[in-house]
Amino acid sequence: MAIMNNSTPGRDNGIPILIPEESILEGYIKTRKSFKIESDFYGTLLSTQKVIIDSNSTVKGDIICSELIISGTFEGNIFCTGKVECNGNAKITGKVYTKLFQNEDSCDLNCLIQVPNNEIFETIRELLQNIDAVTKLSTDSTLDKIKGLFIKNVYSYSGSEQVGKNGHGSLPVDKDVPVFKEVKN
Repeated sequence: MAIMNNSTPGRDNGIPILIPEESILEGYIKTRKSFKIESDFYGTLLSTQKVIIDSNSTVKGDIICSELIISGTFEGNIFCTGKVECNGNAKITGKVYTKLFQNEDSCDLNCLIQVPNNEIFETIRELLQNIDAVTKLSTDSTLDKIKGLFIKNVYSYSGSEQVGKNGHGSLPVDKDVPVFKEVKN
């Protein structure tokens, strides 16, 4: 399933697309509007605006957005050009790539949070704001470009092997001591 919204680029009239309680949505969603999930969603969601995950919601997959507010359960990858905010008993499992992260003490975080360098955010924001609302998200190469820019422009190590880079040169690292280590289940 693919949902697309063809409103004016970068314009959000303040009324989010709402997926109400007692619904299950699965697939790809691409929109230029804010998006609020009050149900379960399994798939990939790309919004040029804010995404809100309600406290009774479970989301599994990838979210690409400009701002994210999580009060429910999320499992997967988050790619956010602005702020990720976790409220109440929010639970995140996975990887979070964002400019800014904020959480309350009651949140359950089992995630790796990574911040790409500032220069890359402008490129990603431009790609996100100029997203083609006509092409299906499942076949849109911009999706992979955005994810790739987030992933390739962070500084992360697993063991002694470099996974990414920070764009500001390398840090001195003892190759036998991991700086960041991803926990695999």
